[in-house]
Amino acid sequence: MCSGYGGLDLGVQAVFGGTIAWHAEVAPGPARILSRHWPGVPNFGDITAVNWADVPEVCVLTAGFPCQRRLGRRPPRRTG
Repeated sequence: MCSGYGGLDLGVQAVFGGTIAWHAEVAPGPARILSRHWPGVPNFGDITAVNWADVPEVCVLTAGFPCQRRLGRRPPRRTG
């Protein structure tokens, strides 16, 4: 969840093995990277809009921090 470009996914996969079951990423740029590196793996997008009862269960769930700019907690660009 909040997959970003998949760096955490790669690390967990390297340590534990297994396969990536799905992603949840709304940002278009990272979503394109995910689809390129994991073709055929579904991206459920916005985690607040997912019907989790329909999502396949997983053994290991990873999540990054949501983008702070999207949450309105940081200014849109650096100042000073």
